[in-house]
Amino acid sequence: MPSSGGLVLGGGIIGFLLSGNAKALGSGVLYGGALLALSILSLKIWRKGKSSLPFILGQAALSAALLWKNLQIYTLTKKVLPAGLNIVISAAMLCFYSYVVISGGNPPPKKLKSAAVVSS
Repeated sequence: MPSSGGLVLGGGIIGFLLSGNAKALGSGVLYGGALLALSILSLKIWRKGKSSLPFILGQAALSAALLWKNLQIYTLTKKVLPAGLNIVISAAMLCFYSYVVISGGNPPPKKLKSAAVVSS
């Protein structure tokens, strides 16, 4: 899901612009860029009809790391914005990636799947 990486990346940039906090920019670029890259690679692999499970697991790991990091920040600051919101987003994404893994991963696109059945 490319939008989650873009959301984290954009949030880091906006956080930096509003607060001048270089850590917000660094975290946003690091985590958001990594999530965005993994999601784009996952989508490209999936479109070829191959398993994107390693990329999904990578995104899940990054979402878990973001969740942990923001839980720590929230316990120190008790601020709903941005830490509380980031907790909700990270937890939702972790649930999504967990669902994808538990359900067997993303199946290949139907047109590739049906073409493989016809050629067999």
